[in-house]
Amino acid sequence: MRMAIDRRPFESGREGFARGGFVVLEGWIATRERETIQSDIDRLLLAPHGPSCSRPNNVLLPLRWSDTTVQRLLVSDRRVQALREAVGASDLRWISGYVSIKEPHSGPLPWDQDWWCWDHPVTFRHSAPQLAVLCYLTATDREHGALRLLPGSHLRSSAIHAYLAAGHSSATDDRESAHMGLSDHPEQVTLQAAAGDAVVIDYRLLHGTHANSSALRRDCVILDFAPCWRDLPEDIRAHPISHSALPGPGEMTPSWPSWESSLLPRYRGIRRDLLLSRSAPAQFEIVG
Repeated sequence: MRMAIDRRPFESGREGFARGGFVVLEGWIATRERETIQSDIDRLLLAPHGPSCSRPNNVLLPLRWSDTTVQRLLVSDRRVQALREAVGASDLRWISGYVSIKEPHSGPLPWDQDWWCWDHPVTFRHSAPQLAVLCYLTATDREHGALRLLPGSHLRSSAIHAYLAAGHSSATDDRESAHMGLSDHPEQVTLQAAAGDAVVIDYRLLHGTHANSSALRRDCVILDFAPCWRDLPEDIRAHPISHSALPGPGEMTPSWPSWESSLLPRYRGIRRDLLLSRSAPAQFEIVG
């Protein structure tokens, strides 16, 4: 495996994903396909585009189901089947996507997790309610914005969770919290990915990046999925079904292409927005 490990080995395959919260798909994007997608991204960055999410040291450009990049990645049965097998997906459904840009000479991204409904009982099931597939178009290592993960942090809390959950008020606490958010953790794993590799992470998993101290831009396409859509509670499905990345009323034609019919979520109930709860508890453990 083309991986750089900080302190500890990690498991691969479906069992590794369940226990560690992540799995690596080497060569998920073939070289010629990757070059084509990279050209698409380069054109996207040069052209006028819609709203982006800019945060320190990272820019996220939203992708919709109809965007060329999403179409190219999800039309491949080989890629989709590899993802299904790697995470044990029983009803894999695509929710949203982004282009993640990390500019040259940009700092690290702090520890974070992406799950949005920590106050819901589905959070404390062992299986992942949602996952992200990080598709690397450029190689990464410690000097080039590599991903760092805290294995098992989707199932049990760590000292980092206490700082993420706390609302510090004093300057001293703010400085200490910022240090905790950016510091290396003794149990972390840094993933050195080749261009074309993908990393799948449970939405609840703590993750961040190293700085990009190189002169090269680091490009990554993020695809978000529900691995077991039909098994999610109705109120959870009622929320992401309205995501702006998915087709709106009248956008779909009667004859859906193959990937859309199998990967876009369906929901016949009443759509509604849940109150978002993005902060994990300071202490938790998921068992069973």
